[in-house]
Order: sequence, then C-alpha cells, then structure tokens
Amino acid sequence: MNFYEAEIIKCERRIKKIEENPDPVKFRSNKILYEIERDLNIARLRDWREGKPFIEGLTAPLIRAMGFEPLDLDICADRSTVDRSRFDTIRALGLPDYACDRTVVCIDMCLKKELPPPNLIVSHNCACDPIKLAYNTVGRLFNAPVACLDFGLEANNDTLRYVTDQMGEIIEFAQKKIPGVKYDESKLIELQTYDRAAYGYLNDIYQLRKRVPCPIAGRDAFRLPLPPSYYPDQAKALEYFRIWRDEMQERADKGIGAVNEEKLRVLWAVSGPFYTDPFSFLEKRGVSIPWFQFDMAMRWSGVKYPLYGDKTEYGRKLAPLEEEARMMNSLSWGGLAQRWVEDTLFVCRDLNIDAIINFKQVGCTATVGLAKILEDCAERELGIPTLHFEGRQLDPSYFDPVQVNTQLNVFVDSCLRRKGLA
Repeated sequence: MNFYEAEIIKCERRIKKIEENPDPVKFRSNKILYEIERDLNIARLRDWREGKPFIEGLTAPLIRAMGFEPLDLDICADRSTVDRSRFDTIRALGLPDYACDRTVVCIDMCLKKELPPPNLIVSHNCACDPIKLAYNTVGRLFNAPVACLDFGLEANNDTLRYVTDQMGEIIEFAQKKIPGVKYDESKLIELQTYDRAAYGYLNDIYQLRKRVPCPIAGRDAFRLPLPPSYYPDQAKALEYFRIWRDEMQERADKGIGAVNEEKLRVLWAVSGPFYTDPFSFLEKRGVSIPWFQFDMAMRWSGVKYPLYGDKTEYGRKLAPLEEEARMMNSLSWGGLAQRWVEDTLFVCRDLNIDAIINFKQVGCTATVGLAKILEDCAERELGIPTLHFEGRQLDPSYFDPVQVNTQLNVFVDSCLRRKGLA
C-alpha cells in the first residue's frame, strides 16, 4: 500500500468516527480538515496513476501555477509509519541515519514506491542542510533534474530580487524540459488570494491565543494545517480555516480553555515526538501550549512578518513571483541565528509565555546548536526558563516515557515555584 492509499483510509476512518461518535471537546471543523486531506490524497493518487509531474522544493502556489503536483517529501514522512527498518535502508545506501527523521525517512519511502518519483527537485538552503541534502539524494536516486535555490542570510530587496530571478530560471527550465508544465501567472494570483485569506484567519486565531484560558489545546497548536493552495478544492480548504477561527472565537468568548485552571503558558519549539502525547500530560498539570514555534509559523500567521499584498516590508507592491520569494526569504531556520532567537522571543512576549520547551531533535542542524543560545537569551531578556527535551521525531526507540514525564514534572514544579504557585 502506498502512502496516499494509507492516508485515504486513515482520513475515512477519522471522518466516520466523528460522524458516529463526535467528541465535544474537539473542534467540529476537524471533520472538514479530514475531508480535504482525504480529497488531496485521492487527487494525488489519481495524478500519480495518470503520469502528472511531481515536484519537490517550491511553494505550493507556485507549484500548482506551473502545472505540477507537490510531492511534500518531509511532510509525508512526518505522517508515515516508521520502524527501524527504514533506517536500515538508509545505512545500506551508505548514508547517515543520524540526520533528523523526516529527512531520511522520505528517502526510504521513495525507494519503496510509497511515493511517486519526482520529475524535478528544487533543493534550497532556506530551511536546513539535511532537507537540502535529502532532496538532492532523492533527485539523484531517480535521475530527476535537481535545481538549487540559493538564499541570502538576510531578507532585503537584494536577496528578494536574487531569489525571484532564480525562480524565474527554474520556471523556464521546467517548461522546456518537463511535459505538461506551463507557468500560469493568473493561477498563481488566484492561489495567493486563497492563501492570503487563510493566513488572515490564522492571524485571528493567533490573537485568540492571547486569551486566558487559552482556547486551543496543545495537540491542536502543534498540528498546523497546510494553506488552501495545497488542496485541490481551495474554496473548501479556506472554509475550514474560517470555521476553525469561528470555533476558536466561540471558545474564547465562553472562557473555554484546554485546561480547567491555567497555571502556566508554555511555548513549544522546533518539533516533537509524533508517537506520544506530551501535551495532554502537561495540561493535566495546568499547562497550556498556546503556540508551536517552527520555521514558517510566524509568516503564515502574519505575526511580525506581513502577508501577501503587503507594501511595507520591501517598500513597494511585489509582483506575484516576488510574493513567493518573500515567503521563502523569511524562513527562520535558514537565516542567521538571530532571526530564530528574536522570532521566538517576540512570540513569548506577545503571548505572555512563562516558559519554553525546546525539542532538541536528533540531527536538527538548524536548531540543536541554537538551543543554549535561545535558553540564555530567554532567561536574560525575559526571565523565563527553558527545558531541552531531547529525542527523535518519528523513531520511538529513543523515547523513555518515564524519564520524559519525570523531566516534565520537575520542570513544571520549577516554573510554578517561580510564579509563586507551588
């Protein structure tokens, strides 16, 4: 069974469960989310069988405006079933298995034909080196052309122009070399319009996270949905965001939170163990998780970084292709360390965060080295502590639940004493 077939079954099972036995604690809009996820995988499965070209490495609006289907190697790896045999495959290729899980698991998924072979790979340095190298590896294993987008360390007019020019070269190459590819700027504008509206709803939701008690549960904060441009039915995907926003507003207005008595507000950073649920454990101690900080979080929610159509960031109205360069030019794992630290501290101030839990993911070159810097800055500038919670994202063999729960309990006790709530 390939990945898309497995995801269709998973979504159908979740939809049926909601219809037959709805959970009053969870968002009603989850049903729409699973429906658009199911329809996305049905469309991808059809496109794979019909030979439609797949691409990795560009933004979803640009991918669809070119006539490609997004491959989403790392996102698919996040949702896959993982056991140690996947890492055996990586070692057999002579590749290191100590990079972050999503960057090696996706290679195994492609080799086992759980995902379609790519027609074009666009590697880039705007996220992290392991992702860039994983994309290169998949391209070479399947003899697909590999282009590399080069990003500057800082976002300014020069780097915006530099990235936009490279995107134009990739479009020109793809149109010449890959059948079925034809760039449609009007389609790009249409998709950006959908995504801008969705990001507006995400910004509304962000503002509601400031309420006490926080109306969103940790697991929902950790699971951020993809923007409408990823889905075949963009209108229905946008409707999901609107309904989700309305449900958040309803909960906030009624004072409904994820915990009965909110004692601590904790920011969760980087990633987390997908095979367990530390959020529910923390909520039993009165800890809410208003925010999950990852590389695109602040841009997608319009927090600190403006959305599509903004004229202030670069001092002028951007062309449609420049808008996509804008999105990738501000990833906080691809610039200087200062960007990641300052972005995280900004959210901590804005959401009145009491502490940070920083998931030190094995093999995460973008953030593991920054962990101590972030901890020191948070303590010095905001007076808030950081817990470094180490593990792998997908491989549970590194996870000791007793040890982790002990760590979390000790950390919560320490934070409560700081607030005089022990």
